[in-house]
Amino acid sequence: MSEKKLPHWDLSPIYPGPESAEFENDLKRVFEISAKLEKISSDPSVPIIDILKLFDEGAAVAITVGAYSHALYSTDASNAIYLKAMGKAEEAEVALSAAQDVLIFNVAKRADEFSAPELAPYALFLNEIKVLSEHQMSLEEEKLAGEFLRVSASAWSRLQGSVTSTISEGDKTLIELRGIASSADRAARKDAFERELKILEEHQVAIASALNGVKGTVLLLEKRRGWNDPLERSVFTSRITMKALNALIEALEDSREMFREYLRTKAKLMGVEKLEFYDLFAPVGSASREYSFQEGAELVYNAYNSFSPEAGAFIRNAIDNNWIDAEPRKGKRGGAYDTSFPLVGQSRVFMNYDGSYDSISTLAHELGHAYHDSMVKDLPVSQADYPMTLAETASIFGENLLFEDVMANSSKEEQLPVLEQYVQGACQVCIDILSRFYFEREVFKRRKNGELTAAEMCEIMLKAQEDTYGDAIGTKHPYMWAVKSHYYSEGFSFYNYPYAFGQLFALGLFASRNDVADFPKYYRDILRSTGSKTAVEVTAAAGIDIEDKAFWMKGINLIGSYAEKLKEWL
Repeated sequence: MSEKKLPHWDLSPIYPGPESAEFENDLKRVFEISAKLEKISSDPSVPIIDILKLFDEGAAVAITVGAYSHALYSTDASNAIYLKAMGKAEEAEVALSAAQDVLIFNVAKRADEFSAPELAPYALFLNEIKVLSEHQMSLEEEKLAGEFLRVSASAWSRLQGSVTSTISEGDKTLIELRGIASSADRAARKDAFERELKILEEHQVAIASALNGVKGTVLLLEKRRGWNDPLERSVFTSRITMKALNALIEALEDSREMFREYLRTKAKLMGVEKLEFYDLFAPVGSASREYSFQEGAELVYNAYNSFSPEAGAFIRNAIDNNWIDAEPRKGKRGGAYDTSFPLVGQSRVFMNYDGSYDSISTLAHELGHAYHDSMVKDLPVSQADYPMTLAETASIFGENLLFEDVMANSSKEEQLPVLEQYVQGACQVCIDILSRFYFEREVFKRRKNGELTAAEMCEIMLKAQEDTYGDAIGTKHPYMWAVKSHYYSEGFSFYNYPYAFGQLFALGLFASRNDVADFPKYYRDILRSTGSKTAVEVTAAAGIDIEDKAFWMKGINLIGSYAEKLKEWL
C-alpha cells in the first residue's frame, strides 16, 4: 500500500464533539419529545398524523446521537469519553423506545382510523404497529424491559466489542491478526490463525458469557411477548415471510457442493492439496497486488460513475469530504459498516483497509449502503427505515459494479485474482452465512435449557462449518462465534441470512439492468421504496417471487458460472 496515511472520517458536521452543547442539547430533545409523545399518544383526540410526525422527529434525533456516539466508540473502544457518550445516547434511545411502546399500545386501538388519506404513506408502519401491539407486554413491563436491556444485552454486546478490539497476542492485536488472513504468505496466515485461536481461547469465558447474556435476554423477552421463537421475530423484522426464508435456506443448502467444488479449485490454483480455514481469504494469481487507498477509492468511483453519473457524484463527495474511516489502529473495532445521520442527511463508512481487492470491494459495499441512505434521507424515519434484507441490496449491487468494471479493464492474468476474490466473497455470503445461521439456530435451541460453555459453542460452530464447508477445507475455526459481532445484537437475531438475501436479490437486479429503460432511475425508485413496503412487495415490483426457490437459484447459478470460469487458469 501507499505510504500515504489512510483516512479518518470527519464527524464535525454531525457534532463538534461528544461533550459539546449541540450533542447535549439533542440528547435533551430526545427526552423532551419522548415525554410529549407519551402524552399525546394517550390522547384519542390528537390526530394520528400528529403523533406519527412527532415520533419521526424524535427518531431522527435519537438515531443521530446514537450513530454519532457509536461511531466514536468503534474507532476507540478504550476511550472513556466515547463510552460515556454512548451510554447517554442509549438512555435517550430507551426513553424514546418507551414512548414508542405507548404509541403502539394506544394507536393500535384506533385501527379504524388508519384508512384516512393523510395516513396512506404510513400504511406499512401502521400495519406493523398492529402486529407489534399483539406482541407487547404491559406498558410497565415494556418500560422495565427497555431499561433492563441497557444494562444487560447492550452491556454484554459492549463487553464482546471491547474485548475483541483490545486483546493482543505478542505484538499484534486480534484485529491485526485477523487482517493477515488475506496475506499472500501462507506461513504468515497460518501463524496468525494459530495466534488468533490462542488469544480467543484465553478470553473465551468472558466472550461466551457475553453471548449467553445476549441470547438469554432475547429468549426471555421474545417468550414474554408471545413470539414462538427469535426466528419468527427476525422474519417479521426483516419484512419477509417464513416461506421466503425457507426457500432461501433451501437454495443455499443446494449450493453447498458447488461452493465446495470452488474451494477445491482454489486449492489447485494455490498448489496445495486442501485448503485450511486460514486459506479462505488468501489471494490467488501472480498478478494479485496491493492497492493504495487512493487507487482503491478511484476504482470504486469509476465503477459507480460508469453506472450513473449521479451515483458517481455521490461517491466522489463521500471520498472528498472524509466520510470514510479506513485506518486499522489499536482500539478500533474490526469489520466494516455504514451509518447514517438523519438530522444532517449524511452517512459515514467504517472499515479497516488492507490494500487488497477484497478491501476495495468492502469500500464499494459500504458506500452502496451510504448511497441507499441518500435515496431516503428526505423521508421521515417511519418511511425510510428499511429492513436488513433490503439493506444489503445497494451494497452488493455496488460490489458487482466494481467487479464488472475491473474485470472489463483487466488482462486475463489480472482477472484471475479479481474473479477469485469475487467468488470468495460470494462463498462467504452464501456458505459461511449458512453456517452462521445453523450456529445461531442451535445456540438458541440449547440456550433455552441453560447457559452454554465456551466448549459447547465451539462444538456447535465446528458442526455448522462441517455441515456447510464439508471436507472442502481441513482445519475449521471453532471460535468464529467470538469474533462476529452480529451474534451479540439483541435488537435483531439471525443477523446473517439477510446478507444472502441481499446478495442474490442484488444479482437479480444487476442481471436485469440492460432490460429496463432508464435503469438507474428504476433502481433509485426501488431503493427509495424499501422503507415503506415489505420485502415481498419491493421484490414483486421488480418482477421477483422471493418465495420461490427457483429465483434464489438463478443468482446461485450465476455465481456458479464465475466459479466454473476459474478452472480456465488450472
